[in-house]
Amino acid sequence: MRYQNPQFLYFLFVIAIPILIHLFNLKKYKTVYFSNVSFLKKIKSEKRKRNHLKQILILISRVLTISAIILVFSKPYSPLSENEHARLNTFIYIDNSFSMDDISRNGRLLDIAKEKSIKILENLDNNNNFWIITNDFTSTENISKNKEESKKYILNINNSSKNRKKSEIIDKIKSINTNHSTLFLVSDFQKSSSNISKFISEDSLIKTVLVPLEKDLNNNISIDSCYFKNNSENNSILSALITNHSNSKKEEIVVKLEINKQHKTQQVISLLSKETKEIDLNFITKNTSNIRGIISIEDHPISFDNKLFFSYQIENNIKVCQIYETENYNIKKLFSSEENIQYSSQNINQLDINTLKKQKLILINEVTDFSSGFISTIQSYIEEGGSVCIIPCKEMNSEAYNSFLSSINTNLFLNNSDIETKISELNLNHPIFNNVFSSKQLRDDIDLASVYNYYHLNNKTTVLKESIYKLENGDDFLNYYTNKKGEIYLFTSPLSEGNNFSKHALFVTTLYNMALHSVKSDILYYTINKKSDIKLKNTNPQLENIYHLKAENIDIIADYLHKSNSAFLSTHNQIKNANHYELTQEDQLLQFISFNYSREESNTEQYKEEDITNYISSNNIKNVSVFSENNTIIESIKELENNKEYWKLFVLLSLVFITIEILLIKKIQS
Repeated sequence: MRYQNPQFLYFLFVIAIPILIHLFNLKKYKTVYFSNVSFLKKIKSEKRKRNHLKQILILISRVLTISAIILVFSKPYSPLSENEHARLNTFIYIDNSFSMDDISRNGRLLDIAKEKSIKILENLDNNNNFWIITNDFTSTENISKNKEESKKYILNINNSSKNRKKSEIIDKIKSINTNHSTLFLVSDFQKSSSNISKFISEDSLIKTVLVPLEKDLNNNISIDSCYFKNNSENNSILSALITNHSNSKKEEIVVKLEINKQHKTQQVISLLSKETKEIDLNFITKNTSNIRGIISIEDHPISFDNKLFFSYQIENNIKVCQIYETENYNIKKLFSSEENIQYSSQNINQLDINTLKKQKLILINEVTDFSSGFISTIQSYIEEGGSVCIIPCKEMNSEAYNSFLSSINTNLFLNNSDIETKISELNLNHPIFNNVFSSKQLRDDIDLASVYNYYHLNNKTTVLKESIYKLENGDDFLNYYTNKKGEIYLFTSPLSEGNNFSKHALFVTTLYNMALHSVKSDILYYTINKKSDIKLKNTNPQLENIYHLKAENIDIIADYLHKSNSAFLSTHNQIKNANHYELTQEDQLLQFISFNYSREESNTEQYKEEDITNYISSNNIKNVSVFSENNTIIESIKELENNKEYWKLFVLLSLVFITIEILLIKKIQS
């Protein structure tokens, strides 16, 4: 048997106190002679012997009680045998995620984690099998190391963009070694990335020691995301979300925007504690098709979320097709004169389906009837991301029209009205009016188009619509709908003879902006370590399907896959660093793709040692303990190595001995 606190054994001298008390309290009896008291002598002698025996028993119980209490404080335990100790498997997990760049009063958390891990190593037996685990889960971490090899590996650990859950770490350990193991888990235990109920969980094969590292302040500012409010050559408005995760107000934060390595604009903002602010960054791009942008701030010590990379392509030729029975020449004239629009037209009875699939915007102009095949083709086109504008004709097949409209989930046509009315209301918040008007309110004297013939629409509650133009009587003139990835514009009036809208200035604005809006924005960026497939759109069929992602000193051959009649790239676990990457097919540049680190760790709020300890004790979790700052490393490791601890047994024995003493005393008094 060994003792965790052997210094308490010096207090065993205390057992001399009850012995001395017992010796000094021995009474000396004086003999008094009487004439004939033979029976009385016999009784007194027997009683004296019994009392003497009870006093001895009381003395023994007191000695044993004091000894048991002293042994409780000395914490006796049975050490592992030589063979068991030699087979002990020790895993040290060092959290090297970005949040470990934060600082405490003793320095950077990652550096402190390395120091603690080396101290743990130094105080463990040389015969142990050691594994050093990080978030990278590299193949070299599957191999056991001796002490010196482990120290060298720890000193060379760098930050990683990956973040691991406790379950992943446990699964990793079990895949390496199925025997009983000990895991030292060194981390800052962030609340945003660690659920306390998940990483504090029992496992019969793995004894876990949590080593929490506490920082001084919760202090970080992050650029969370960005999106376009408007994207055109003349004026692009990029909206960015900035968050202050600290507990204090931050002022004079400079937010910069760089486009194609040129500084475009910047804003100076202030953020309250825990505030997220949306800011608009305006810029102009001309004579370029590939756009690479960076939004940046200056913030330390955590810097992985100080930059947000994004990229996209500007379409030079937007394909627009008019499907007709009689072609609308106003539409033809509008689009044929635009340099960046590639206009075509097809008769409804002579359709080239393959050509339709390549269009950005299809205008179905005053067609009287639809076949089931045409309805199916347009439905698939919309669901895959196409844009359709439907212009009814005066004499239509109502049943065919409503069957078509029902299949794409819009309102249906009811009865026809030939009462003259005017357009009176515009939804200026719709994207097709971006940069059209200088304010969000029309002048009172503006002259809008008149309508002589239109259809009423049913009020189907399950249909989500957005009115773009409304008539004076409250009926709809032009509605906007979405269906899966695509969008639908639905006029309620013919444009040839049902109104004079085609002669109004808003006719050009509306249809031209429909075409511009039909170009779906590229995904501005992808997140590293998040599984996502990148859709390929501008590939060269004459080249092999070998695709490279290139950045500074990096050349990655991306995994190619084909599904749902489309080609995709899979980059899972291939991209390590946030940056712009050139996507090339062999040596031909296709586009730029941007990757950013996950913002999961931007909020650096963490679980404190007290939080973790309270959770373990309140849930009575076994096989998990906390590496306390109040204990030395040697003491914590000794506690960990004990297979059998006896202090609880000695607590129970001390209570038993005290009870025996009390009973003996009462017996003597009686």
